[in-house]
Amino acid sequence: MKTILPFWIAAMLISLTGCGQAGTQSKKIHAEADVKAGGKCEGCEAIYESPVSFEKLPSVATLPDYNEPGPKIEISGIIHKLDGTPAQGVVLYIYHTDQAGHYTAKGNEKGWGKRHGYIRGWVKTNAKGEYKFYTLKPAPYPGGNAQAHIHPVIKEPGIQDYYIDEFVFDDDLLVNDEYKSKMEMRGGSGVIKLHNENGILTGHRDITLGLNIPGYPQSNTSTFSSGLAIGSNCPAFDPSHVTGPDAGRKACPMCKYGYGQGIMAWMNHSSLSAVSDFAMKLENEIERRGLRNFRVFLIYMKPASEDKTEAEKKLREWSNKTNLKNVAVLMVPSATDKETAVAYKINSSSKIVNTVFVYKKREVVDKFINIDYSESSFEKIMKEF
Repeated sequence: MKTILPFWIAAMLISLTGCGQAGTQSKKIHAEADVKAGGKCEGCEAIYESPVSFEKLPSVATLPDYNEPGPKIEISGIIHKLDGTPAQGVVLYIYHTDQAGHYTAKGNEKGWGKRHGYIRGWVKTNAKGEYKFYTLKPAPYPGGNAQAHIHPVIKEPGIQDYYIDEFVFDDDLLVNDEYKSKMEMRGGSGVIKLHNENGILTGHRDITLGLNIPGYPQSNTSTFSSGLAIGSNCPAFDPSHVTGPDAGRKACPMCKYGYGQGIMAWMNHSSLSAVSDFAMKLENEIERRGLRNFRVFLIYMKPASEDKTEAEKKLREWSNKTNLKNVAVLMVPSATDKETAVAYKINSSSKIVNTVFVYKKREVVDKFINIDYSESSFEKIMKEF
């Protein structure tokens, strides 16, 4: 269980209930020369009402309702740039309804606090791009015609403030297929899966700056974008199964196993040693969960200069050495093959080392680009299960 010291809670509660001069100063400093992006956003300027200057904001915040009756939640994640690297110094403003579904004001709020209510807070990402906040799970609006949600606004250096998709919860009956099909995916999916950890509901959401944001500077977007959008249906494709349950055959992973859940990692590099520890961890997960509940497909996109027979031999030897039995190692002709990689919109640029999909019932529920195969990358991906 996460320990939150009373002193810390008290300090944050005091700091998050008012609106000080620092907010006005932040707006003057950041707004004039910023690149315009995101389109019209009523109320986004509330991000500048932080009672603490942006420079002094912490990466962790406790919203003013946390000690009141209701389900306690902890939301954390990493904010990334479009190239997949962590984004430091990004301000995230959040606000939501109380336990009756209202944006309740205490009476002393100023500016947008009169409309957003007293349950709001500000965090700024640390050097690892991390953020975290504690609050109560919001109630839906009275009448039950809208999902329970948390409103987020982003302010990154050099870009004007913009909103991203709301934080919503996957156990909400209104967060259904129809809702998901209409999500804008601004910053990525906002659907959060909560887990009970010693009485606190914990959830994780990573955010990608500029993703699906109108007017966002596009100079590097095409270089670092890769793969089907979250929420897309995984198409059929027929790779060669070098090792794994279907070794020696061509079989469509999604046609055969797409009813379940798992991982597809499309690898755009010829070196396999860096993947070994990552692959072994996934093998252990399959053994723990069972093949009926979890599948992994490592998809090797053969470089044009590499002989097919030699590539298969290399993959087989690496798989045997790594002791992979249930992790399926597949091979497709290239990163530009229309029937395989292109169907999954994989970016063939040499700057894209890998594109990793998390799928459930043949739908892409999350995506990661250029993971480093580290323990932290593994943990981040596995939080989806």
